[in-house]
Amino acid sequence: MKNGICSKCNSKTVYTMRKGISFGTSSQFFVRISSEMFSKSLMEVDDYICTICGYFETYIEDRAKLKAVAKDWKKVG
Repeated sequence: MKNGICSKCNSKTVYTMRKGISFGTSSQFFVRISSEMFSKSLMEVDDYICTICGYFETYIEDRAKLKAVAKDWKKVG
């Protein structure tokens, strides 16, 4: 999606906006970084939406926070 091509339908009708999708009040998006129940960290997210099929993806660009997730979350596979 970041290259302007929808990863679902392959159309070139992808648009982006920082915090473009609202998740709760004040358009805040929370991702728990550590395994502690009440540990939350506000992150800036970049949203991508295909205007043909409606598929969307959200990316977190903060490398430090992504590193913290890799340290505490369980890896898939």
